[in-house]
Amino acid sequence: MKKLLILLIIPFILSGCYDYNELNDLAIVSGIGIDYENEEYIVTYEILSTKKEGETSASSSTYNVTSRGKTVVEAFSNNGNLMDKVPYFEHVDVVVISEDIAKNNLKEVGEYIIRTSKLRNESFLAIATNSSAKDVIEAKTKEKPVASSFIMNLLENNKNSASAGYFMPYTEILNSILTNGEDAILSAVTVKKNGEEKNIELVGLGVFEDFKLKHIFDTKEAAILNVLNNFDAETVFFEKKCNNGVIVVSIYESSIKIEPNNENVKISGKLNVRINEDTCNDNLRDEKVYEKLQKEFTKIVEDKMLNVLETLQTEKSNALKIGKSYYDKYRKPEYKLWTNQRFVFDLDLKINKKGLIFEVKK
Repeated sequence: MKKLLILLIIPFILSGCYDYNELNDLAIVSGIGIDYENEEYIVTYEILSTKKEGETSASSSTYNVTSRGKTVVEAFSNNGNLMDKVPYFEHVDVVVISEDIAKNNLKEVGEYIIRTSKLRNESFLAIATNSSAKDVIEAKTKEKPVASSFIMNLLENNKNSASAGYFMPYTEILNSILTNGEDAILSAVTVKKNGEEKNIELVGLGVFEDFKLKHIFDTKEAAILNVLNNFDAETVFFEKKCNNGVIVVSIYESSIKIEPNNENVKISGKLNVRINEDTCNDNLRDEKVYEKLQKEFTKIVEDKMLNVLETLQTEKSNALKIGKSYYDKYRKPEYKLWTNQRFVFDLDLKINKKGLIFEVKK
């Protein structure tokens, strides 16, 4: 019985050793940066260090490898000439592309990503603006040692603070590009220097027409775009100035409908907001004050939305799938008709009164 037990255990022990040795032969790629410069593609890998603490050269959580090539395929292949391990792409979190790639070469890069058997199609895509993709992928600090993981968490968790991020797996991004009446949205990041440190910062959202980047909205505009898109917009701030100060409200719940027709595009929906700051000394116990504030903030929100929508019209971007909505309703392939129409608003904005502090008179 003991011999049988030993025979059963040995394969598990041996397979464990084999897996560990096999892991040491792999270069686990966690992020990729792709640039285009001087008619060459530049591909940078962020690779997780698999060396154990105490081993030679185990001084960092990651290291980088960069190579060039006349084609996307060549640039990726040439990285192999600089590595003593086999590149392993199953754990790629983020692929960062330069702004130039997003404007001129996304189709070539996108086709490589979807065709190659190496890369996961569920990775996130982001645009590097005012920085190279290489700079973004190589940016790390002691507190944030893995740039690709930081970018992924930044995009996923931004909804809880500014609602300016957008993240979808690459397959869904590609589907938006290829579907008539739809276009892609990608988060834009950059690298900001703080002394010796290089920090990655979310700077907005890029919108496309087909495979071409047309415009990058800043973070405030990006938050409005996410509200219009019903994409996890949980903390979007609006302010109204007065003689004595300012009132700041934030959306905590919203539902927006965009309905194109043959005459115009109707924007309707509900917005629930709360007061975050009030230095205007308004009498918030007065129902008429609330009604006045609701009307004023409705106008403010409408103006902000209109600014984003008119930019999309100018760039002829179906990032909000308005062309697709028109086709679904009328079965006419006039995907750009809305870009020459006016917008009509019908918003129901309510200010939440719960949680406010009132003066108690004795």
